[in-house]
Amino acid sequence: MIHVVNFPFCNFFSLERYLRVKSHRHCTLDHKSILSSGDTILLPGVGTFKQGMDYLATTRLVSLIKEHAKGGGRVIGICLGMQMLLDSSSESPGSLGLGLISGTCEKIPSNSTFSVPHIGWNSLEFPPSLHPSVQLLGVTNGSSVSDFYFVHSYVAHPRSQDCVIASFNHPDGLLTAAIAKSRVIGFQFHPEKSGSTGYALLDRVLEL
Repeated sequence: MIHVVNFPFCNFFSLERYLRVKSHRHCTLDHKSILSSGDTILLPGVGTFKQGMDYLATTRLVSLIKEHAKGGGRVIGICLGMQMLLDSSSESPGSLGLGLISGTCEKIPSNSTFSVPHIGWNSLEFPPSLHPSVQLLGVTNGSSVSDFYFVHSYVAHPRSQDCVIASFNHPDGLLTAAIAKSRVIGFQFHPEKSGSTGYALLDRVLEL
């Protein structure tokens, strides 16, 4: 079963449309939900880091999500949902993230050729050594896959580069597009808004 966090300020409906089109069994996550280790929590989000974490705290979902990951359950974060998997963000000093992957988020560097917020389509660049979470995505070592839709101003900086499973090109170098640790996976881009390529990526990850 897939349990979706229904933020009042997020990409819930486009994600729910994907789940319906693909006939995935799903429901909305709440603090009374009973999960098994085979279940998946989908954590979407659009907005500020503080807004997202405050909502999880108010709805009593923080400990539920942490315990699910600790017990070997899968958690997939998308956009703000990915950023909240980390410890903190410079966007909201003092707000603690879920801490499922060690690291923080920082403002994307801007210059004359790269606007922030970063809105648009980018290819994903994969590292030479593929993380198990992306081995089934149909990519080869050191390759790239086009195209995925991004809307964000902050970018993840995991403490360990081993957690970076995909990147996108920036004038200053590669920036993090996706992270993973064990069964916790985060996508900065919106696969559910990236057409057939994004749908295929979600299909592969949910089939793992």
